Amino acid sequence: MSEQTQSPRGVMVRRLLLGVALVFAIVSWTAVGVAYVMKPSFAVWAGVVTLGAISLEVLFWTAAGVFGWSFLAKRRETLARWRQRLFGPRTEREQ
Repeated sequence: MSEQTQSPRGVMVRRLLLGVALVFAIVSWTAVGVAYVMKPSFAVWAGVVTLGAISLEVLFWTAAGVFGWSFLAKRRETLARWRQRLFGPRTEREQ
């Protein structure tokens, strides 16, 4: 469904959710940077990095939901094109 056929309120809710996920990811990775400088214990470091990784997953899947599943197909095609450009075409054995 395109944005033109959706209600303006629905579009705003989707953008708000994506914005919240983006802010969550930025804050989480800022915390990772601060923790890196402060050299915390291993348990704290593992927790902060895990939170950062989860924030990126939340951002990725929220973006996939907001932009539609075609977002994932386009990403896969782009990665395949880059892989082919860097490493050459795949052989039957690799597939």
